Parts: sequence; structure tokens; C-alpha cells
Amino acid sequence: MHIARLTMYRISPRRNAVCVALLCLATALNAQAGKWKTYKYPADGFRASFPSEPKLERNQKEAKSGAILMNSYCAQVSTTYLCAAVIDQGPEATGLTPETLLNRTKLGVLAAPKARKLSQREIDLDGHKGVEIETASDTVHVFTRIYLVDQTIYQTLVTFPVDGSYTDTNRFLDSFKWIARTR
Repeated sequence: MHIARLTMYRISPRRNAVCVALLCLATALNAQAGKWKTYKYPADGFRASFPSEPKLERNQKEAKSGAILMNSYCAQVSTTYLCAAVIDQGPEATGLTPETLLNRTKLGVLAAPKARKLSQREIDLDGHKGVEIETASDTVHVFTRIYLVDQTIYQTLVTFPVDGSYTDTNRFLDSFKWIARTR
């Protein structure tokens, strides 16, 4: 009886330490989860949740038929990048089918240096066709979803080191939603 009681006391501090560690982990995860916020971009017609405020970068590329405009909204969490890009094809899209526009963007993703396609599937977001592609290279792992609305390509990306992972990949990708577009 005395040995059994002694053994119980030896286990109890370990059990308490494990419980405290789990509680600390749960608190940290909950705090991290609490940092996520939905950001709305009516000028570009979407909203998405990010763990920190994304930085906007605007680019313009001259093409044969006029300018192609791209707005990128990106946030970084450690070595992971979360981005939502809006690419207005403008006059460059004139005469091209939606499938051609979507395919051009998909081929651009697959043309990244040393990119290997790991998976691909057709997707849909509120009636807008899209494609989800998972790629990897020697250095990075990328999940991307591409949608087409009229002549505008919407692309969401999660990029992290090839030897790592990001547990909130789907959380970010699934947070992307359409909102009324204002110009």
C-alpha cells in the first residue's frame, strides 16, 4: 500500500507537468488563432483572412494589347507566405476563352523554376471555375488556387519551405470569398 501511494505521487507531478504543457500549448494556439482577421478589398472584389495585415503591392506589365494590372496582398508568418493576387488581363484577354485565360495562369505556376506538380484538381467558387495546384521545387512547397471572373484572374497562394508545412493552409485558402466589387 505504501509503495502504491509513493508511485502515485511520483506519477502525479509528471502528469501535472504534462497537463500544464498542454494547457500552455492550447493557450498559445488559441492566441495564434485569435490573430486572424478578415480583410475586405471591395476595389478588387474579394475578402480573405490573414494572420496579420497583408501588404499591398501594385504592378503593371505592358503587353501587346495594353497594360496588365496586378495587385498582390501578402502576409508572412515565419517562413510561410500567404498571398492573394488579382490580375486584370484588360485588353490582353480580348478574344480569349475563359479556359485559355485560366490555362495560361496555370502554365505560369507550373513554369516556376524546378517546379514539380504534385496534384491538380478542378474547383469552383460560387459558380466561377478554377483550379487548385500543389507544386514543390528544391526549396519551396506551394499550394495555389486560381479563379477566373470575366477577364480577371484571382490567385491565392501559400508558400513555405519544402521541408516544412503550414497547418493553416486550408484555413487561408478557404477564407477567400467574393464580395461586391466597386471601382
